[in-house]
Amino acid sequence: MARLLCSIEVISVVLFALNMLFLVLGGSVLGFGIYLKASKKFDVALSPHINAQIIGGEAIEIVGVALIIIGIFTVVLSALGCLGAILRNRFFLYLYGIILTLLMLCELAAFIIMMSARVRIRDSYESGLWNVFSRAYNTSQQDVIDAIGELQQEFQCCGVYNLDDYKKVNRTVPDSCHMGQSALQPVFAKGCAQAFIDWMWDEVPIIVGVVGAILVIEIFGLIASFSLAVAMSHFAYGRLRGTFVSESNA
Repeated sequence: MARLLCSIEVISVVLFALNMLFLVLGGSVLGFGIYLKASKKFDVALSPHINAQIIGGEAIEIVGVALIIIGIFTVVLSALGCLGAILRNRFFLYLYGIILTLLMLCELAAFIIMMSARVRIRDSYESGLWNVFSRAYNTSQQDVIDAIGELQQEFQCCGVYNLDDYKKVNRTVPDSCHMGQSALQPVFAKGCAQAFIDWMWDEVPIIVGVVGAILVIEIFGLIASFSLAVAMSHFAYGRLRGTFVSESNA
């Protein structure tokens, strides 16, 4: 019984420590999701004038929202895990383990879907942006043209694929394609579709690293929570059995 009690103490400490780390990583995911949503680059690339007409634009925007939701859920779940470790309540521990299992499956599925859809998202953004670009200049939609100019300055790009796009719509290369919006400066070489996708994929290693770390902690947290719950059950049974034996001997 003493050895079992010692095991319960150790597992409780380990589970509490894992959930504190889980809490920190959950906060990191939440902060990164907020950063993406608040980022001027993200805001410009998916401005209302552009995003509403781009195929796949909504899918890209969902990434930031999904990270915020996962971050909030992770923080709340880690608090539940800490509560279960402190109170050693089997209901909290089993509930924590079940929710954690579901969260792990959802995170893994979302990650696989995101990575497998990378090429499709890139292609849909390129084709969608070209449709917006050509329609805006062919029909003189000034609000969209202004949004494209802002996009070009923010990402230091020109056109959808390159500066030749302006020849296709019979327009001269605008000042927004130049550094500092000065015609005396060189024209940006990269197209805006590629510039935005490159910026998005530069953020992927951070997402992969944080999500990977969370999944590892979740696995250990899952093992610790069920181990503690089972140990608590054995302890309660052993104490009940000891009481019954004592009463029988009496």
